[in-house]
Amino acid sequence: MQSLFFFIVALALLIVIHEYGHFWVARKCGVKVLRFSVGFGKPIWRKTGKDGTEYVLAPIPLGGYVKMLDEREADIAESERAQAFNRQSLSKRVAIVAAGPAANLLFAVLAYWFLFVTGIPGIKPIIGEVTPASYAATSGLVVGDEITQVDGRQTPTWNSAFKALLPKAEKGESAEVVVKSGGTELLYILNVPQISIEQSGQLLQLLGITPLRPQLAPVIGKTVAAGPADQAGLKSGDRLITADGVEIADWAGWVEKIKKSAGQHIAITFERSGKLESLTLTPEVAEDGTGRIGAGVDADYSSIPADMVSEIRYGPLAASKEAVVQTWVFASTTLKSLIGMLTGQVSTKNLGGPISIAQIAGSSAEQGLVTFVSFLAMISITLGVLNLLPIPMLDGGHLALFLIEAVRGKPISEQAQINGQRIGLFLLLLLMFTAFFNDLTRLFG
Repeated sequence: MQSLFFFIVALALLIVIHEYGHFWVARKCGVKVLRFSVGFGKPIWRKTGKDGTEYVLAPIPLGGYVKMLDEREADIAESERAQAFNRQSLSKRVAIVAAGPAANLLFAVLAYWFLFVTGIPGIKPIIGEVTPASYAATSGLVVGDEITQVDGRQTPTWNSAFKALLPKAEKGESAEVVVKSGGTELLYILNVPQISIEQSGQLLQLLGITPLRPQLAPVIGKTVAAGPADQAGLKSGDRLITADGVEIADWAGWVEKIKKSAGQHIAITFERSGKLESLTLTPEVAEDGTGRIGAGVDADYSSIPADMVSEIRYGPLAASKEAVVQTWVFASTTLKSLIGMLTGQVSTKNLGGPISIAQIAGSSAEQGLVTFVSFLAMISITLGVLNLLPIPMLDGGHLALFLIEAVRGKPISEQAQINGQRIGLFLLLLLMFTAFFNDLTRLFG
């Protein structure tokens, strides 16, 4: 229920932002807006404002729309024709349509700016292990080195170091890495292998770097609904004791056990409310072939050493630049992932629908404001990028038609537009079906 609540909150907020972009620019361009709707379906609430616009709240929270005066949809009085969308210049129509995705991207910039100004906590990027003969070992990196810069960018946390290295992996380029070692700063050239988008999460592992992590107690935090841990009966607060008769010393050891046991039965003993209990757990096989159970750690049962804690924080002006960069990087990565799915380089199993978004929304809200705002920024960027795709019925489809109009000197025929909308509807339904199918597959196996 909590996941559903935060899903509705997140989606409603982002829909309002997107549609308000269209609404605001349309009004500035002199176009009359007939209806501003959040959600689809029969209205459950409506009110007509002093501006003559009908504001509507509908029950299906999967989108919204701004209905403008348009001669192609109804007869319009002579006195109102100048306010019709179809009567506007090409530049104004482009601005109105592009304003929705632009509003989503602008919101993401503001969200990231807020996070960078207030500070994003994390763990210092100190190397815990270096795999022999790996890229990291060859470059000279050793255990205990703290990565402070990558190509001149400050990297106070592992998250910032990872994001700085990831662009290098797109083309397999080298990076200048500054580390703090024994109180001395040293510069190394780290060769970064070229990897696919699907391998991005394994970048540090492929480099041969294992981060130094604080020792966390093996206590179960939030579990994914219908995931292996949930189905086996594990609950938040359960303290893991043994796996197949071997003591579980910390969370890192537990994670390694799970990764190596994909599809295998594990006999677990754990403590719940002061009593020892047992069960059998079977990790599912993840995309990379390792095991996973859909459960996180409850860090409240552990204390993180103060000398391992850091944060990413900038002044207001520097935060503005970083926010734009972060938005651009995530938007370009999203677009590359979509292109990869079309070309077959990225599996469509990575697509997530409303169920996945709801689960992530609930989980991120539980982890605090920073995580939830970051989630909102990423979903807003995704929404903006998706709407810019040149698919009829999406904003990008309309912009593509405007481009054709600019080249031809006149719009394409109404019948061609109708045919395009049919194709667009089919593609959108196919996309939604794939996302829902992936959600149900993850939920029910």
